[in-house]
This record gives sequence, structure tokens and C-alpha cells, in this order.
Amino acid sequence: MFCCHRISVPTIVTLLIAVIFTTPSSCSPDQPARGQSDRRRTRPLQWGVYQIFWNRGYEKRLQKEIAQFDSSPAYVMFYRDLDRPFPKVAADAIHKVGATPMVSLELWRWHDSGKPYLPAIIRGDYDDYLQTWARRAREDGRRILLRFGFEFNGDWFTWSLDPDGYVAAWRRAHEIFARERANNVEWVWSPNIVSCPDTSENKMHLYYPGDSHVDWVSLDGYNFGDHHDQWHQWQSFKEIFGKTLETFEARYPSKPIILSEFGCAPGHGRQRATWIQQAYETLQDFPQVEAVIWFNYDKRREKEPNWRIDAVPGSLDAFNETFARKGP
Repeated sequence: MFCCHRISVPTIVTLLIAVIFTTPSSCSPDQPARGQSDRRRTRPLQWGVYQIFWNRGYEKRLQKEIAQFDSSPAYVMFYRDLDRPFPKVAADAIHKVGATPMVSLELWRWHDSGKPYLPAIIRGDYDDYLQTWARRAREDGRRILLRFGFEFNGDWFTWSLDPDGYVAAWRRAHEIFARERANNVEWVWSPNIVSCPDTSENKMHLYYPGDSHVDWVSLDGYNFGDHHDQWHQWQSFKEIFGKTLETFEARYPSKPIILSEFGCAPGHGRQRATWIQQAYETLQDFPQVEAVIWFNYDKRREKEPNWRIDAVPGSLDAFNETFARKGP
């Protein structure tokens, strides 16, 4: 039952003042307020793909792959190991389709990938290599993203599990690029979504080189599904990325976020298509995420899922209806 009482004007003013000054604030340094209205995306979400890089025929393969999408990608990512020169062939092909290259620089040489290279980089053994790479990038002049030693918090790479060494190597390389005035190179800091091992000494944020040395913050994460191994199960995009993206927005508020690698196991029926649609909807609440890159590669030979977007019916259509949708 609603009951109305007559209240004097001074009493109303007193009550209003009391409400204003006694209502607890939802905003604090440790827990920033994130109301639904100020979280929604106002700019389009950009997308990209991984395309394995081989010098011979790369341009044709890239064009064939992106032809299946309804719009052109904003980014194309590929891997490159130490001692290989600035990838001019790939940069030309990627820029030709209107995209920006993202080079994921592996801090080892493929023929000797069991050897740790961080100490050599810190000592300066790779200064000449990095200087030449930076100079070639500057001479090229076009925009390029450099993902330096990604997934450093995972024990599958030899440049991992050493936060101090990683930061020292990053800063040394970054300073070489700065001296060469390679200002068209944007530096992408890219941990794995889960630290392995998950210990206090291996927290991803310990590897952060500092705001002055980083242009983008990034994450790699996958839904491996129910049948990959005993440690994985089907997870939604929000279950994988949600909490960490909230942490990134609070911890690195001045940095754009890019998902440098993401993907979903094929699943059953339209399971993957639904996952893609829900991922897109979830990202509308994370406007600091400016772009995502689908890992478009079949890794069954490496005992992983087939991540290709066209691996199962419906997933390519779902991607074209969301991330690669043409027009506004």
C-alpha cells in the first residue's frame, strides 16, 4: 500500500542532503565504477586474422583466405623468429589488402628453440640485429605492430618465467627502436590469459615493462572445448576473458587492448557459431578492446583443435554476421 504524507520544504531539503552525503560511493581506487551505460561500445570493433607467413606465394594465399570474409581485416598477424630480417614481403602483401601487419617476434631461432635467448638480448648480442630491423621498419614507413616475446607467462617458451629478464630485454630492444626513430612501430605487450605455472612469482603483470615502453596491452586465450585434454572444458568467451579484461581496463586505462590470438574449438552443431556471437556481444561491454585477431589455423597435427573459421558449418557465417560484418 502506498501512503502519502505531507512534508515541509525544509524537511525535504534536509533529507536530500542526508541522502547525498551518506550514500556510499561505488567508485574507489581498487574497484572502479563500471556502470552499464558507460561501458557500451561506441566505436566499431576491428578484427584481424592469423595467416602463416611463407615468402613464396604469400600474397595469393592471404588474398584467398580473406576473400571468405564479408569485410577486409584491419590486422594480419604472423610469427617471426630472431635473425630473420624485417618482413618486407609480408608487410607489402598485408598493406595491399588494406590491413596492418602484426609481427609476433619469437625470442629464439627456430632451429635452436630450446636455447634461452633472453640473456643474449640483455647482453647486447642482438643489438645489431634489432637496430637493422628497426631501421628497415622506419624506412618502410608504414604502420606495424610488434608483439615482442608474447606469452611470456607460459612455460612453453624459453623466454618465459623470468619477469626481470623479460622486462630488461624488452626495454633494451625498445630503446634501440627509439634511437632509430622507428616511430611507426607500435609495441604490443601480450601475456597468455592463464599463467602457467600460476604462482605469485609468475603473475603476468610482473612482466609489464612500463607505460612509456608499451603502446598496446593484449591477451591470448582460447576455448579448447571438452575433448582437448583433462584440464580443459567448454568455456564461454566471458568465462575466459571477462575478469582479466576488467583488470586490464582498471590497471592500464590509457592503453588500447587487442586480443592478439583468440579462437574456439569446433564443438558440436552450432556450438562454435553461438560462441562467436556471444563473444561479440560480450565485447560490446569492453570498449577499451579495439581489435581481435582470430587464430585461423588448423593445429590438429600439434594435437590442438582445428581453429580455422570455416572448420565447421555456421562458424564463418557467425563471424561474418558479427566481427567481419560489412558496413556500420
